[in-house]
Amino acid sequence: LTRRRWQPAALATSTLARHRSRAETWLAGCMAQAPPKPGIAPVELAISCVFSVFFTTNALLDLSADLWALDAPRARLAFLRDWYVFRQWSPIVSPLFLALTLLLPFAVFTLCKGALESICGWRSASRLRHTVDILEAVILVGVILPIGIPAAVSAQEALIAACKGSVTGGVSGGGPLGFFSADTTATLRPGDMSACKASAAELPSPHLLMVALNLLMWACDVLRYSCGGAPAGEEKRD
Repeated sequence: LTRRRWQPAALATSTLARHRSRAETWLAGCMAQAPPKPGIAPVELAISCVFSVFFTTNALLDLSADLWALDAPRARLAFLRDWYVFRQWSPIVSPLFLALTLLLPFAVFTLCKGALESICGWRSASRLRHTVDILEAVILVGVILPIGIPAAVSAQEALIAACKGSVTGGVSGGGPLGFFSADTTATLRPGDMSACKASAAELPSPHLLMVALNLLMWACDVLRYSCGGAPAGEEKRD
């Protein structure tokens, strides 16, 4: 009776194991037959590095301005307010930012395509290459665009609004290129200091996040290039 009771369970376990083995064999065969991912050309690496260096540098400048102003808020928060007013449309930098942003859809498409090829097994590659392709798409599409950039922009706009009309000095025209020159004697009225300082204290976190994410994207680009890939002729034959 005991043997009869356990016989169906043993049969079911054996059947599941057999189907699992067949599924694993089929998946391994699909992966083996999948064409290899192409290698990253030096030109593609250079373009990716231009994106990463530009956005990392901008985030580092913003973070540096935040930390410098918070070190002596009474004298420097006026500069920080004017810094983000300047950053809303700065000569040379803002047009470059706009030009790179117009290329962003192509970057999103390329990264998502590479991630789907890894997840669905449409292309074969090393485990490191698959990991980097998926991670880079997740960072850009899942973190930078929906979280990092909106958080940084909203914090900057909140600072401008909180410090608006409270400046008794600040950034004036001039400088070596005629853009601006910082007046280090700028101060805020005592009644406005608390709100302005509270808004400024919210800035370093999103800017530090953007620095870290852009550096991680840069590292992913280098790793993806170092993984190599199939030569162009081999890829076409597949």
